[in-house]
This record gives sequence, C-alpha cells and structure tokens, in this order.
Amino acid sequence: MKIIKLDGITGIIIILILLLILILLALLSLPIIALVVGIILLYIIYLKTKNKIHKIIKDLKKKKIKIEDKSECGEIEIKLAKKIDIKSNDDKNNIKTNNDKNNLNNTKSNNKNNNNFNNENNNDNGINLVEIYGFETVEFINYLLANNFKIKDGILYYNNFKVYPIYKKTYPVNEIIKLYEKKPECDKIILGLKGEPSKPKFIYLIPIGESKGRMSIDELKQYEYKF
Repeated sequence: MKIIKLDGITGIIIILILLLILILLALLSLPIIALVVGIILLYIIYLKTKNKIHKIIKDLKKKKIKIEDKSECGEIEIKLAKKIDIKSNDDKNNIKTNNDKNNLNNTKSNNKNNNNFNNENNNDNGINLVEIYGFETVEFINYLLANNFKIKDGILYYNNFKVYPIYKKTYPVNEIIKLYEKKPECDKIILGLKGEPSKPKFIYLIPIGESKGRMSIDELKQYEYKF
C-alpha cells in the first residue's frame, strides 16, 4: 500500500481546492433550494386562497329568501315541493275538462257574488261604492259601518267628520305606506292595515292636515285607533 502524505504547500493547495469545490457546489445548489422553498410557499398560498375562493362561491350560491309579513300570529307558511305523477293523455284531458268546468262555475259564482255585493253597497241615491273605493275597501267600509261610522252620498262619516277609507293588506318592503297621490277632500283618513278587510289588524285615524302622501309605519303609530 502506497501512502501519500500531504504536507507543505501541496497539502495546503489540495485543501483549498477541496474547499473551493464545496463552495461552488453550495452556490450551485442555492437556486435549487430557493426553487423548492418557493414551490412550498406557493402551495401554502394556493391552499389558503382555495379555501377563501370556495367560501366566496358558496356564499354566492346561497339563495336570499324574502319573507313577507302576512301572518297575524308570527306564523310562516312553508310550501314543500310535491311529487308530480306522470299522467296519460286521457287523464290530462279529463283534468283539463274538469278544471275548465270548475273555472266556469267559479267565474259564475264570483260574478254572482260581486253583483250581490254591488247591489248591497249601493246607497239610496244609487251610488256604487265598489266603483269608487274598490272591492276590499268596501269590505273595510262595512266593518267601519258596524262600528259607529256612517255613509251618505258615497261619503264616509265619523262624528260628523268626513273620512276617506284606505285598506292595505300587507306592509310594503320599505315599510312606507302610500296613502294618496292627490290629497283627498276630507277631514280624516282611516287606514286599515293587515289582516282581512272585514277585520283589519291595525287601524289608523289620521287628520288630513297631518297626513302625507307616503308615511312610514313609525309615523303612523301615533295615529293608531282602536274601537
């Protein structure tokens, strides 16, 4: 076995060469290390961004449900989808025929009821209140007539004050109630709100001088009236 001794200048030169090679190798590996670190960082950023994007898409897919307050006791009616059976052409024709008959009977019945209603609500001077105020408002007027209101020549009176009746079935979305376009010639406005026209849930008696074409629910609260 031959033993080579590194001493003196030769040994120093060889050691320096080895150190230089190691340094060069380290410098050459730096881009690779930086690339690996960069890939890892990009992957982490991708995971975080992916979660946020999925959350945004999920929020966008959510449907906004608008519930209109038509109930009197805070109840909400939810209608579920029903299974639709496939019917033959004969069944469809029979259903269509029955529906046509029912619609015709309903139309005749409604016309009869409307004629009777119109006749009952003509005053002694032959004034048709339905044509003046509309069907639902006349039902509201009938409710008022049962509570010490009077009508004469198509004009509603309460304690000798001329009263203009208005009925609204529901709150609007913005809670602003439209009372009139042009201020009516009367002393007071009586507003029936929610419930049925034959028995409104809320009643507001508003002096005409304090009324506005559109009033908010908060404004109307001070004029709430109970029999």
